[in-house]
Amino acid sequence: MKINTINSIEISSLCNNKCPYCPVPLQSKHRKTGLMTWEVFKKTIEWVKYFCRQGTQLEINMFGCGESTLNPDLVKMVEYARHNLPFRQIIHLNTNGNNMTEELARGLKNAGITEIDITGHDPRATAKTIRIFRKVGINGNLSVDYMTRPNNWARQVDWFEPEYFKAPNMVCPWLDRGQVMVMSDGNITRCCIDAFGRGIITNVFEDITKAEVTPFFLCRDCHHVVPARMEVIRRVA
Repeated sequence: MKINTINSIEISSLCNNKCPYCPVPLQSKHRKTGLMTWEVFKKTIEWVKYFCRQGTQLEINMFGCGESTLNPDLVKMVEYARHNLPFRQIIHLNTNGNNMTEELARGLKNAGITEIDITGHDPRATAKTIRIFRKVGINGNLSVDYMTRPNNWARQVDWFEPEYFKAPNMVCPWLDRGQVMVMSDGNITRCCIDAFGRGIITNVFEDITKAEVTPFFLCRDCHHVVPARMEVIRRVA
């Protein structure tokens, strides 16, 4: 399937946590990590605008495999996205809450963020961020999936096998919808759990409309199901 929507924009591939259930601490051994530059971000938004015009763009998640609040330009990037995309476009963010302050939260709200989910890895940071969001009026959810719905990132980390492994209703939305993630350096991968950049198919500075979103080796051990129409491709990936 051709690329139809940019689901995630990895503002930062760095993280200030080293969780044992996450491959992010090992990323730098496999790919270039860092903060997304304005050049890469603006080019990414151009592609998002293109898919908006095509009517295929879904929500934007301004995070990838790192912690977005480590990028000092995050508020300005949210503001830029809001001003350059249709008003109805959902702009979503995840944060571990470590760096969250009332000033940052207000900045993100005023910039036009739609919602921010908290990935509750640290009790103090999580409690602090929940209170801040309530005070400034930011909507979001608390995720503790690493405990309640754990998975091992397609066996990239030593963590629990998912109990919902290969459930019939878990068809991979990335393959099914043709959605991709723009990594911090501008490379485009076909999967949100591709922390090591092994599924790169193109770059934002290329004609991404020519790229195909197809299964690759991580699909073999992922908790999502490969769409039936792509099963033959999966076997040879």
